[in-house]
Amino acid sequence: MLQMTSFPTMARVGFLDSSWAFWTILFAATVLGVGLRLYGLENPSFWVDEFFTIARAGNEPSSWTREFGYLPTRAILWLQGTELDRIGLANISEWKQLGVTEWGARLGPCLIGALSIPILGIAARPVVGGSAATVAAMLLALAPWHIYWSQMARYYTTQFLFANLFLLGFAWGVTTGSLRALAWGAAAAVLAYLAHPTALLMVGVCAGCLALAWALRVPHLARLRAGVALGAAMATCLGVYVLGETTSVRWGGDAISFSTQDWDPSLTVLVLGTALRIDLVVAAVAALWAVSLVRARNPIGALLAAVAILSPFSFFVLKFWFPIGPRYYFFSFFAWTLLAGLWAAEIDRQLSPTWGRLAGTTGAAALLASVSFGAYLYASDGAGARARWREAYSYILQHGAPNDPVFAEAGGFQAQYYMGREAAPFPGTAAEVASLAPGSWLVHRTQGAQPPVHSDLLEVKARYEIPSKPWSWVLYVMQVPPR
Repeated sequence: MLQMTSFPTMARVGFLDSSWAFWTILFAATVLGVGLRLYGLENPSFWVDEFFTIARAGNEPSSWTREFGYLPTRAILWLQGTELDRIGLANISEWKQLGVTEWGARLGPCLIGALSIPILGIAARPVVGGSAATVAAMLLALAPWHIYWSQMARYYTTQFLFANLFLLGFAWGVTTGSLRALAWGAAAAVLAYLAHPTALLMVGVCAGCLALAWALRVPHLARLRAGVALGAAMATCLGVYVLGETTSVRWGGDAISFSTQDWDPSLTVLVLGTALRIDLVVAAVAALWAVSLVRARNPIGALLAAVAILSPFSFFVLKFWFPIGPRYYFFSFFAWTLLAGLWAAEIDRQLSPTWGRLAGTTGAAALLASVSFGAYLYASDGAGARARWREAYSYILQHGAPNDPVFAEAGGFQAQYYMGREAAPFPGTAAEVASLAPGSWLVHRTQGAQPPVHSDLLEVKARYEIPSKPWSWVLYVMQVPPR
């Protein structure tokens, strides 16, 4: 079989191609990634979906087929002595006393996110070469998109890790015929599916690429072996789904729940929003280099390009049936970093032999500088671009009376956790606001620079926003003035 780790200019060896450079940079990326993910982990207030994670990690699992995605959170809470058998959505006001904290709920997914850096870096080395793998690992360590989901008590980092282990195993196996790589890819696909079913979209993209390669009779590919591996993975996932349908509490409702998710409303927003999430420089370099690799008929490059580009667009198409938010194609992010890493590796091989090591690393340095700026902005936010419910409800506890009525827009779970009591739904009309008793508190969530609602009827007491993200949520704490 042709070893597809060989790229057109592999005869020229760059500075980043050395073994010691690979391990040194990978170690630095891991340390940096761990630090960035642990920094301020407990700062953001709980996001609404985190409450579902904690409840399902406790005594309200939605299905045994989905437990894998919540396992990291469950494991850490259990190790901390949290009374998991008493955790549920019906008693959120008691969670603090039962041992639930922001740090504990998020530490498991955070560690999975941090471990993804060395694991994927090592797994990518035989597929794209050591130089591209180290650059991709460093980009992953610094990427705000990955840091964000690593600091969330959700299943996205688990899905991301195993979906990309599938991608690398499939890429290595289909280009070399390695049964070991295809076996690990098939197993990783099933685990990614167990984290969340949307991971199957990446499997579908790879299956489409394999079918196209088969139709075009692309040489030197282990098409039959790869097809069998994909078939085995899909059959296993189907078996799990059927078994889950007959034995679980409510698995079939998951597809219906997708329809309630927020979602990029247009193709333009999808493209620009995705590029911003990835990083503009990385996205531009990856896209342009993907075109070069496809034109050079490089199978690895073509596969990465397909996963990077078709995954977001596939979800865009799916909006006609299941409107799914951009977080569901987050797993395609690593393909973009690999493409950018391949470009940086090529620059290194072209320049290092003639112009020296410093010149050879300019491509990688430019990518890292851009992503580092994004990481700096993210770290300076202090709240991960999430609404500051903790501060808003703390203000009410500090300045209000225990029996003051509280009305909240979209922050009901947070009110129970941070205040220890429920908040009533926010009044929908000005007439309803005017009928509230003087002294009543209202917490309203607006976006960007939008003014507070009913400012002519209410007195604004406090305002909480994300420092460097003016388009993010702003919370207003308001009170009905005396009449």
